[in-house]
Amino acid sequence: MTTLRRRLIVPLWVALLLVGLVSAAFTYWQTREETNGTLDYQMEQVATFLAARTFSIPAQRAEMPRLHTDHDIEEDYIVSVRDASGQVLYATASDVQIPPLSGLGFRVERLGGVDFRVFSAKSGTRRIAVAQQVKLRRETAAAAAVAALLPVGLLIPVLGLVIGVVIRRQLQPLAETASAVAMRPATALDPLPVNDLPAEVRPLIDEINRLLARVAVANESERRFIADAAHALRTPLSALQLQADVLDGSQDVAERAARIQELRGGIHRTVQLSQHLLTLARSESARRSSPGSVAVDAAIAEAFHVYGPLAAARNVELLQTATSAAEVNADPRDLGQILGNLLDNALRYTPAGGRVTISATADSGGVRIEVADEGPGLPESELEKVFQRFYRAPDDATVGSGLGLAVVRGYAERLGGRAQLVNRTDRSGLIAQVWLPGGDDSLHGKVAQG
Repeated sequence: MTTLRRRLIVPLWVALLLVGLVSAAFTYWQTREETNGTLDYQMEQVATFLAARTFSIPAQRAEMPRLHTDHDIEEDYIVSVRDASGQVLYATASDVQIPPLSGLGFRVERLGGVDFRVFSAKSGTRRIAVAQQVKLRRETAAAAAVAALLPVGLLIPVLGLVIGVVIRRQLQPLAETASAVAMRPATALDPLPVNDLPAEVRPLIDEINRLLARVAVANESERRFIADAAHALRTPLSALQLQADVLDGSQDVAERAARIQELRGGIHRTVQLSQHLLTLARSESARRSSPGSVAVDAAIAEAFHVYGPLAAARNVELLQTATSAAEVNADPRDLGQILGNLLDNALRYTPAGGRVTISATADSGGVRIEVADEGPGLPESELEKVFQRFYRAPDDATVGSGLGLAVVRGYAERLGGRAQLVNRTDRSGLIAQVWLPGGDDSLHGKVAQG
């Protein structure tokens, strides 16, 4: 796995090396050119010096003073001064002599089997020539270039080391954060430290801290759910145990039959409570999927088919007052849980001879579902509390688990909707309102009065 430090250091080192090589090549070329220019200028100065001298008689090989004292004899310049007839007026004591030259300026001549750079000039009737070995010039230029490259060669590794140290120090807070995370207990959800973190990394750690906060809230919700579920199950299970003990000690046949009936009722309520708990857990913990579109009218018809017999047994009329061809983005089972719990609640609180109505209308890009009962209603202060898990209104004498409305809101929010209760204004009773976002065809709703 490639580390962030390596991803930073390697490209910077490569860039530094490339820049160093380009800089070294340019420095070498420039220094060599400047050195050759300096040597050419020195040859011109020697020719100027000779042009200013007077040679009264023809001279043979004259002993010219050494121009340098710290180099070999072959590093000296070779000079010659000739008159108009080509006779040597002055020449350095050397085995190599410069022949008469016709042109002026710089050229390369091969003298004594060695290449020389020669400068030829004219002063009156005299011809002046100054020569220097090409090999010597190249060695001098190379030495000067290498001397100029030495600081660059030392600077590249020093900068590379500095880059490595700086990057390591700048990434140290990340390493410390990683070490802190590695040492944390598996259950620790407190925020990660953000001190001394670079500004570019701070958003990532902030998002992780927000995620930890959400996980902490979810864990706390799960803990409360487990505690509430244990508390809710403790009472019916204890009642079942007492009923079983009473049944075991009863000898009267009629009494045993009554106790068995009570035991069956307790078992039914316990099973129903367990089903509500499982449904609520599913609604709160299941991930939001990408369900297809569900026709609301079809879902209502299915709910009527399930709860119709229960309504008839309680002598309660079940009626749909408004229909809609709209669709919602939901799993059919999720929408069925919403409708089922709303109808179950409404049938439980509506007295015999009453009516439970349901309507579905297209509304603001979604679907509004309303279930109205004819029960006693609730105080305004209780309308929101009853959506809490296991909460029951103080004067509620019906048999229930206090989970139905919590299940409705859980599924509604999971589907991107909302749920609320309002008291009826035309008579006593409640209206449960659920709004769900519509599917592709949800805006083509229609209303039919029944």
